[in-house]
Order: sequence, then structure tokens, then C-alpha cells
Amino acid sequence: MVYQEKAFLRGTSVPSLTEEMRSARPATPADLDGWRDSLRNDMSRELDDPRWPRALIGVGSVHLVAFIVCQVLSEPVSRKDLRYLAIWFVELVGVFVAMRLLAGRHWIRRSAAVNLAAKLWTTFLILSFNVVALNSLIGIELPWFKPVWGTLSTFFLASLAWLFSPLFFIPAVQMWATGLLMAVLPDYAYLTYGVSWWIALLGVAVAIRRKHPQAA
Repeated sequence: MVYQEKAFLRGTSVPSLTEEMRSARPATPADLDGWRDSLRNDMSRELDDPRWPRALIGVGSVHLVAFIVCQVLSEPVSRKDLRYLAIWFVELVGVFVAMRLLAGRHWIRRSAAVNLAAKLWTTFLILSFNVVALNSLIGIELPWFKPVWGTLSTFFLASLAWLFSPLFFIPAVQMWATGLLMAVLPDYAYLTYGVSWWIALLGVAVAIRRKHPQAA
């Protein structure tokens, strides 16, 4: 509006916002496919770096150790326990340390595709902690948040599949089955979740090494 007012005082004409919206060309499927192809090419170039498979295996190992500890501390009757919060915090720090050591400095800013995947992962972590908080507020006696982790993991991996590669649907289906298994065997939910994520990340690392010989 200010721009239009200044143009009016100068005696010039500018297109109105409505006219600009009308003249804007709507996005076509080809435009969207081009955007996704660019994102995939960017990720493919980044995965040529041999540090990524090692970083994924390192993250999976940190996650596995943390959930083994959670499994050891688990009790038949669920209750609020601040030790779990401490373990998850230490795990988060361990994941960032592993990424810093194995993926390299500024790994999150080296590629737009990696940056997007990291943002999705951050959203996944926030939602994972949120369902734990909701379960605690409602009543922790029935820990329904554990199978929900499987659902959130499926959504995260399926999002990566739509953006980067259909191969991510394989671990997505695996995590869907993991959530069901956690519901059927609640006494071993922590161990099941930790082992499943370790297998998923190991599988992704192996797939990267096969598709990108430079990363071996």
C-alpha cells in the first residue's frame, strides 16, 4: 500500500495486489517435480561423502544403548521416573556429539536437503517428547506413548520417502510393525524400539554405501 501511495504521488501506476495475484502463474506438477528433483540431486551429492554411513551407524548405536538402559530400568507398573528424562537428554547430547565427530563440522548446513531432513527429525523429536508429556499428564499407569513412537517414526520415514527416495518406505513399514509389536509386548517396548531403529539406520547406511561407492 505504501508503495502504491508513493507511486501515485509520483504520477506513476503500479499493479494492484489483486492484479499481481491474477497475473501470477500457478504452480504446475512439472514445477513441483523439478523442485523435488533438485532436492534429491542435492541429497545425492551430499551422500557421496563417506562420513554419512558411519554417522548413521553411530547415531543408531547411541540410540540403542540409551533404550537398552531404559529397558533395564523399566518396571512392571509404570510410574513417573526422572531417570528416563535424564537418559533421553544424555542420548540427545550423544547423538549431536556423534554427528559432530562422524559427519563433520557444520554438517547440518552443508546441504539444503540435509538441513530439511534435520528439521523433520527435530519435529519428530518434539512430537515424541510431547506424547510422553501428554501421557504423564493424563496418567502414566498405561504408557500408551511407546507404541505412538512407532507411528511418529513411520510418519518421519515416510516423509523422507516422499521427498528423497521410495526406499525409505522399507524402514517406514518396519517402524509401523514395530509400533504394533510394542503394543503387543509392552514389557519389552523400549528394547524393541531401540533395536528396530538401530536396524533401520544400519539398513540406510548399507543402502548409501551400495548406491554411492564413494561413501564406502
